[in-house]
Amino acid sequence: MQLTLQPVTTQAQIATVAEIARTVWHATYDPLLPPGQVDYMLEKYQSPVAIRAQQAQEHYEYVLVLFDGIPGGFVGFAPRYAGREEMFLSKLYFLPAFRGQGGVRAALGHVLRRAREEGLGRVCLTVNKHNDHAVAVYRHLGFTVSEQVCTDIGGGYVMDDFIMTLPVEPA
Repeated sequence: MQLTLQPVTTQAQIATVAEIARTVWHATYDPLLPPGQVDYMLEKYQSPVAIRAQQAQEHYEYVLVLFDGIPGGFVGFAPRYAGREEMFLSKLYFLPAFRGQGGVRAALGHVLRRAREEGLGRVCLTVNKHNDHAVAVYRHLGFTVSEQVCTDIGGGYVMDDFIMTLPVEPA
């Protein structure tokens, strides 16, 4: 299977990212979060409007991961997010049919290369404390928990997360 990374620049690609997010988030988070929170978060963080705003205002980069030309997942990240000297890995999601095929490593490799290009010494991410699978994957990839946070995201909802970090080895 040929794996390709494709920068997200078109409306069609943005729509594909939003649809993958909708599928993955409902499957992953419906059992973990209160009713309504997933739809609230999708609209706030992964709708086409939100994705375009992140790209335009927060310097997010989105990359689709294609498997034999078929979009199977994506990564979204931002260098120096909120003024921090680190790469913020905001989103890394794959449809179930495309998991375990090297996409996560390829996407993370891309993020690490971009961090090196930006001169950043670490990658940081947030992950739901109860998303055991994702926490285990990130640990397997070398991330460690550095902090626990509970963030009010409006609408009566919170995100109860671990902050995990990974040092970026110089090239």
